[in-house]
Amino acid sequence: MGALCSIDKGTGSGKGSGASHCQRSDSFGTSATQYKPGEMVGNMSSGQSDTQVRHFNFKFQQDIAHRTEDGAKSKEAEVNHIVTRMRKKDDEVFARNGLSSGQHFLHVGKLVDETRLFHLARMMPKGAHLHIHFNSMLLPSVLLGYAKDMANMYIWSNYKLTGPKAFDKCRLEFRIFNLDDVRKAMHDQAKLLAEGGDGASPQQARKNAQLLEALDRAESLQDEALKVRAYDELGPNIFSKTYNAIDIDDERATVDPRNGRKEMRYQYFRELWDKYNHGQGDCDEFLIRKLTFSREDVDSFYTENEGDVDRFFPKDTSTVNGGSGNQKDKPEGPDWPKGITESVRGNGFVSNRISARKAWQSFNGRTKMMKGLFNYESAFRRYTRECLEEFVGDNVQYAEIRPNFMPNNQIYDDEGRTQIDNFGTMRCIIEEYENFMKDIGDMDSDGKIIDDPDHRPTFSGIKVIYCTPRSFSKAQVGDALTQCIEMKQLWPDYIAGFDLVGEEAYAEKYPLAHFMDEFTEFQAKCQSLGLDIPFLFHCGETPDDLEGNLDTALALGSKRIGHGYALPRKPHVLEEMKKNDVCVETCPISNMVLGLARRMDEHSVYALLEKEMHCAVSSDNGTLFKSTLSHDFYEVMAGNPDINLYGWKQLAKWSIQHSCLSSDEANRMITEWEKRWQDFIDVVAEVSESETIIEQLQKAREKSQSQRLNKLR
Repeated sequence: MGALCSIDKGTGSGKGSGASHCQRSDSFGTSATQYKPGEMVGNMSSGQSDTQVRHFNFKFQQDIAHRTEDGAKSKEAEVNHIVTRMRKKDDEVFARNGLSSGQHFLHVGKLVDETRLFHLARMMPKGAHLHIHFNSMLLPSVLLGYAKDMANMYIWSNYKLTGPKAFDKCRLEFRIFNLDDVRKAMHDQAKLLAEGGDGASPQQARKNAQLLEALDRAESLQDEALKVRAYDELGPNIFSKTYNAIDIDDERATVDPRNGRKEMRYQYFRELWDKYNHGQGDCDEFLIRKLTFSREDVDSFYTENEGDVDRFFPKDTSTVNGGSGNQKDKPEGPDWPKGITESVRGNGFVSNRISARKAWQSFNGRTKMMKGLFNYESAFRRYTRECLEEFVGDNVQYAEIRPNFMPNNQIYDDEGRTQIDNFGTMRCIIEEYENFMKDIGDMDSDGKIIDDPDHRPTFSGIKVIYCTPRSFSKAQVGDALTQCIEMKQLWPDYIAGFDLVGEEAYAEKYPLAHFMDEFTEFQAKCQSLGLDIPFLFHCGETPDDLEGNLDTALALGSKRIGHGYALPRKPHVLEEMKKNDVCVETCPISNMVLGLARRMDEHSVYALLEKEMHCAVSSDNGTLFKSTLSHDFYEVMAGNPDINLYGWKQLAKWSIQHSCLSSDEANRMITEWEKRWQDFIDVVAEVSESETIIEQLQKAREKSQSQRLNKLR
């Protein structure tokens, strides 16, 4: 049936625009709209006509403008006018390229970094970063750089890389191994098969006898470099037809598990790359393409095909979790609301759910690839340090990071033998953080934060949100909750709260209600122990929250909610959350990439802000999107013409207000933030609005932050 719905790519005529007619109910500014080639919804402040642009009354911006002290009010208003003029200039650039600033981030990303508004976003003090997954914070080139240096880093592919199509379809993963253990395993496997074990045929036995002799010769080499090369040449070669994986020319052929190891040493992979890459170009660029999302990926998510509804949301609910219908695959009932299958299939958001499901499938493969790049101690410590430096460089004062704590997600020592458990991982984070804080002069030798009114802190700290997968069983989540309490008792200043992570949309396991007993027991135990460990749940990361996760989070008293994209669709929950002073951790770019919003100008955050729902801007998984928190702040303003400088100001202040900082910590932080905000206003007020304005902004950022940034060099 072909494309039923594709993301709208431009502002020009329908010719070549790539859009198609589609009925979707994903715009929070308008009702379900029949999109046609060339039409667009969003910011057209450059003067182009757009009858569908939605304007909002952001009263919260007016309120914070009026609260500004008289001495600073006029200059702040002046800078707000400067920002408006900068945006108009940016929109002219987008229009000349047949684009608009309100489009999907991955459609306009190359232009974003050259806009005036983005350079302003980089400069502005952002307060607290409250929703960032710790395994995906830095740009992918940084992670790949770590892997290059490790002689015992290995790469795996599910396809033999023997042709261009295989490079396109393959899934890659990295893992650290101990070199001696790899060599022993190669010997043991070859010996077993040479002796006819494991059902080896006579031909396989002869082949492995020859391999065993070659392995013995390799082991006898005294020069380590020669030994490494010999084992490389005898081991798996991803570029070879003999590699034990799917053959692109015969994808139905069985992969025989007896054919040996499938991991290839990564440095050897890079050595052979230029000879066998089938026109894929630079090795690093190829791996970054595999690791990150592209505009072509996004277009594929929003392209529907015949049968998608039945494939993703079958009427036979025994297969909804991706299984075969075998009930032993689902030992626990998922506790979905009654009639959810019919509701999903029958309401106006099924297209949104299909695009999101496709995006999540791609997302999960990328996170597996990324995980192995730094799950060994030296890289993990180095990564932690560089994440802290990235916060400082992006003018973030404080962060609540989300590591994923689970039994099989532990890091190894550099030899690849000893696993470091969750408590050891937490110690690594704390040690690297405290060393960093001492190095930049914000912590004394006794580990105490410098509390001096004359001290201008570079960074105000981090806390850790204990996260574990929502796909875990009740028993596993119960164990995680117990471990969270133990960590809070060990490190009371560092554990911020608890969260479940992973795809929450029906029919992925599990809705929050599934763990209600475990959560209420946890709350009772915390109360008896005098511990404050708030819930900070991911929820509402769907178009309409048929799953009921927003309701459950409200019932459990969640302090903040992650994403909350569907919250405007549940006004009763929104009003109750406002009364309870709940904050939404909004993640604009993530919601676009993962299939909820085709464009920024239809994002639900504007409906939330119009209702004066407190929000904090966050980046979620920046590695996979090639973005930073500055990009998300940019998107919030670029996506709607009614958001202005005061909107940025309030969003930053809300992030501090709704953090898990103590009152003393928050007071120190807001004092410093106010100083940074005034510094920012003073700098922008002096900028000349000429053709060199971007260069001026770059220099102004370096100057205004030089004292902080110089500590990192």
